[in-house]
Amino acid sequence: MASVIYLTDTRYGQQAWQHPSARHRCYHYADSLLSHGCNSVVFPMERVSIALLKGFDHAVFHRPSQNNRFKHALQCCNAVGLKLHADYDDLIFHPDFAQYSPQHLSSGKSVSRIKRQFTDTYNAAKSFASFLVSTVYLADKMIDVFPNVSVTVLPNSLPRTFAAPCQKNINKEKLTIGYFPGSRGHSADFKSVIPALSAVESEVVRILIVGRMNEEDYAGLKNVKHLPFALYADYLKLLSHVDVSIAPLLNNEFNQSKSAVKLIESVSVGTPIVATENRDMADHNNDLSYLVGKGCQWQDALRDALEKSLAKRNDIQTIGELQKRFSVTSRLPILLEHLQCAA
Repeated sequence: MASVIYLTDTRYGQQAWQHPSARHRCYHYADSLLSHGCNSVVFPMERVSIALLKGFDHAVFHRPSQNNRFKHALQCCNAVGLKLHADYDDLIFHPDFAQYSPQHLSSGKSVSRIKRQFTDTYNAAKSFASFLVSTVYLADKMIDVFPNVSVTVLPNSLPRTFAAPCQKNINKEKLTIGYFPGSRGHSADFKSVIPALSAVESEVVRILIVGRMNEEDYAGLKNVKHLPFALYADYLKLLSHVDVSIAPLLNNEFNQSKSAVKLIESVSVGTPIVATENRDMADHNNDLSYLVGKGCQWQDALRDALEKSLAKRNDIQTIGELQKRFSVTSRLPILLEHLQCAA
């Protein structure tokens, strides 16, 4: 059986599980591989050694960027002859994409600064001939940049042992719309739907924001409760307690490449979601999701979702089917075939 080491390089170091991307792209799949009889582990790039790597056949670099840690890890992998793969879940592997980055659109960083970051990612990507990406849109962009590489679309998934939190008793007199940004890089996305949220919020409809946002990001909304960033288990519990969640996205190249992970998590805990439609959202569409596209406006979708939320979230059969459909176990054959082709 193939053995796989996932190499991460996040600000969390050895606690990379706390990084949402590393969790979905590395930990969920490493656990699923282990359950399938394959040796697999997630390891911080900075601690890589030749001795460690000798027990593996494949190395998957998570969002690699050209720096000394990457160069050392790559050198060690090449020294023991590992099959190399790079995994990307965002449009960050060419400097031309910098203008669409949320770091620029939401956080105000200069395009030139982000271009330097994306140049490092681009230079790292040139070391690979085998890629895993989270969406079809990303795969198309990867092939545009690197026409002669092998690219496999491996969607984001629920963990193998996913268990939805118990839902609290529903207070029919009050409804809550929940927004759960993983970073402040989504503030521009959220601001785009403030007019629609203003139209539906009232004494019986409140808005819960959980994550890294500033007060000015939701200025104009009256009935808002803001909680700090929550760790994964706490996030899922809060997500299961709101009546409707939202995932707004501005229409740009970066967001067209985004995965439907927020949609997957929301409907899998029984919470309907209103989300901006892109390719991956459409691929994961289901009876608990309301996708806002050209023929549908945010205000109408929010009102419809709120009106039907009580009935839909109690559809246990549908929720169970979605959990199975979006489980990492259902995606594992894609990864196994990718590894086999690279062997």
